[in-house]
Amino acid sequence: GNPLQRIQIVKGWAGAEGQYHQEVVDVAGGDNQAGVDLATCTPRGAGAANLCGVWTDPDFDPTQRAVYYARVIENPSCRSTGWACAKAPEGEKPAYCATGEVALTTQERAWSSPIWYGPGG
Repeated sequence: GNPLQRIQIVKGWAGAEGQYHQEVVDVAGGDNQAGVDLATCTPRGAGAANLCGVWTDPDFDPTQRAVYYARVIENPSCRSTGWACAKAPEGEKPAYCATGEVALTTQERAWSSPIWYGPGG
């Protein structure tokens, strides 16, 4: 895979009215300004071979049900659409290469199993 950009913790909980809320927190890495040269699909920018972090929920409420999971995000890479645009000769490129209607890059991600928290009892 590509170098890693960040590790995030995603927290979800239901508010008093039953509305779902979500918070995403970067715990390691961050926006490293990595990108892709769309003419060649060559990655640009720094990334990490591995990342590690510790996070404690500053808003933890022992009476509130919540769910937590970790998400790891790689630096951007070309999608198949980006590769098609980069490899096609001028004049034969798909129309979407110039319109921006189709994403040419993606950021692969992986996530952990969720940890569900419920008040004791």
